[in-house]
Amino acid sequence: MTTRLPRRGIVQPVPATAQPACGPVQATARIRLAPCLSREVFEAHLRTIPAVRSALYVIGDVDYELRLSCRDLADLGVVLASLRRCQGTEVVSTALLLREVEGLNRRARSIPDWGTVPRSRQTRSA
Repeated sequence: MTTRLPRRGIVQPVPATAQPACGPVQATARIRLAPCLSREVFEAHLRTIPAVRSALYVIGDVDYELRLSCRDLADLGVVLASLRRCQGTEVVSTALLLREVEGLNRRARSIPDWGTVPRSRQTRSA
């Protein structure tokens, strides 16, 4: 976190003691894997981090979206550092979750694994 002094245009870091204290933190982290890192190795690493509540393997500009539940901001920093220590990972972005939207369907099915779901065969009729 930085502050800008208005007259001089100098940017100075804010000491950690000046940051407000807070309680539990929910966050999402978007992770990109290097081609040399296998999904199996990364997923095994995720299982060693208690703060990782869920992980989705996705197609897009990142490979995984994680839901994190941390004790506080300092704990979130430790979790992100642990994710970065797995060689071949890049934490693309992190967002703090403010609140969950209520009234949405909680009985929705989980996303099937595309690699194991049987697909119907399409046939052409003449």
